[in-house]
Amino acid sequence: MDEGTTKLLMKKVKKYRNWTESVFINPVYWKVNGKPYFMAGFLKNNEPAGTAYVTIGEEIKEEAFEAQQKLALFANLSSNIFQIGEARLKVESSYYINPLNTSVSKEEVKARRGRDAFAGLWDVQQKFNRLIKDFRHYYEYDVLAREQLTETDLTKVQETANRVNMYQYLTLTTLLANHEELRAFSNFLETTNDRKKLPRNQLDFVKGITENKEVMELSLAKLNMIVNEDLEKMELLNYSYSVWKNNRIIEGQRKYIRYPK
Repeated sequence: MDEGTTKLLMKKVKKYRNWTESVFINPVYWKVNGKPYFMAGFLKNNEPAGTAYVTIGEEIKEEAFEAQQKLALFANLSSNIFQIGEARLKVESSYYINPLNTSVSKEEVKARRGRDAFAGLWDVQQKFNRLIKDFRHYYEYDVLAREQLTETDLTKVQETANRVNMYQYLTLTTLLANHEELRAFSNFLETTNDRKKLPRNQLDFVKGITENKEVMELSLAKLNMIVNEDLEKMELLNYSYSVWKNNRIIEGQRKYIRYPK
């Protein structure tokens, strides 16, 4: 979005900002009847307080509401993807690799099972990292480069958000189903002669993922996933469900639109 367009749109939306709020305009747009509509957001204490949907010319309410369905959906889901994904990306690979490189004797049956579960977590983490990096590259070098959103973008962001939920589900179910085994693996790492090879923060990481079981159970419940033993079928079922759920959420957000009304 060029500087002239930014100034014009900011001039429009600032009229609807409360004095304690900040305002921003997303640099992507959705075309309705050949007109590019942009989403503006109002923030109070860095929390969403309202939105406006504006174009270069005259706004028409019906057009703006049509654009809202697309722009708000993409903004909400991409923000969630980055929020969850960036937190996961901060976990260094060595936090998984080094503990997994520690030998566990055959006699330590429970610890070996915990190590296997930890290897499963590392597998999911790698897939998660690739997903987020690929989406970030697509967002920065594709979406922001062309600025105009299409139905293809809406499909991609919903598929990515659904895959994020799947990886969250797999992580949490692995942690909960193998809770005692992971604890045994953590205890083994703390007592083995090889422990000196592992930095304290890596030992604390393995121990930390076994704590707050109640929080993990609550997080799993909040995902509200449709469960199926066939993971491919489960992903398809949850994609369809998430499309329906997201549309309801976006419709509910219309009450926060300040302009046009």
